[in-house]
Amino acid sequence: MINSKGQESRPRGTISFPMEYYNIDTSVPDYNLPYHWHTEFEFIHILRGEYTIFAGTKEYDLKAGDFFLLSSNVIHGDSEEFRGECVYESLVFDPSMMRIANYLTEPFIEKLSEGELFFILRPKTDEPDFIQILMDLFHLVKIKPTGYEWETISTLFKVMEYITTKRLYERNEHFLKDDGKLIWLKCVMNLIKQKYNQTLTLDQMASSAGFSPKYFCRIFHEVTHYTPMEYLNQYRINRACEMLLDGNETVEDIAYCCGFNDMSYFIKLFKRYKNTTPLRYRNDASAKKRGYDMLHAIGM
Repeated sequence: MINSKGQESRPRGTISFPMEYYNIDTSVPDYNLPYHWHTEFEFIHILRGEYTIFAGTKEYDLKAGDFFLLSSNVIHGDSEEFRGECVYESLVFDPSMMRIANYLTEPFIEKLSEGELFFILRPKTDEPDFIQILMDLFHLVKIKPTGYEWETISTLFKVMEYITTKRLYERNEHFLKDDGKLIWLKCVMNLIKQKYNQTLTLDQMASSAGFSPKYFCRIFHEVTHYTPMEYLNQYRINRACEMLLDGNETVEDIAYCCGFNDMSYFIKLFKRYKNTTPLRYRNDASAKKRGYDMLHAIGM
């Protein structure tokens, strides 16, 4: 689950082996990955289709066969413009699995875990050795042969060896020593999640970040590539999409519940971000879900 601060907090694997494997289909009607962060590392492998993900400060276009690697505390989520449709597998795991107390790996893993250092990697096709290591890692965790835990940890060390020898990590310029995270941005996200259905001004958002409005707009755009009001409106539209899929409320009621008092403005923004009207979005999603359920029922 994603908490009020935008942090995803859920158990991963077991206490003794904190790693979880996921298989995700972005085409199902209820799929949605809002901007969030977590202390675990996440490795993604695109199996079919195409997908655009936002991570850190920019968007990455991924296609079948691509891998995408994230270290701790990197803000990421669906592209707000066009995420595409794909099936991908994901490994989410606690980086403490790779800590060896009092040895060389511990301080480096700790800096990655706390966010002082980070990596956002899209391995290239001309790195076949690294690609093979990642393929082996996903295969191990998916199949789970006897003793796979030992080999998984060994393979993770191979991944980290490649990252360190190639220096594929960066220092976080926004790192804050007392927390190791982009505290101000998460405060703003928390405010938006709590009050998106109310009148929310630029001054209020800047105040929650502790910045002047002018500086806040500049740094927010630098980090997210959106203005604060664009991000707020897109968050409201995404919440409206969830309500359109989950309930039977009227479009007017949903618009009001998502902070819009002007129906024409709501529909205009909805069409801008989703390329369709709210009612058509609900009808198309319902039809697609019925088709998906039918295929699932017959075992396809």
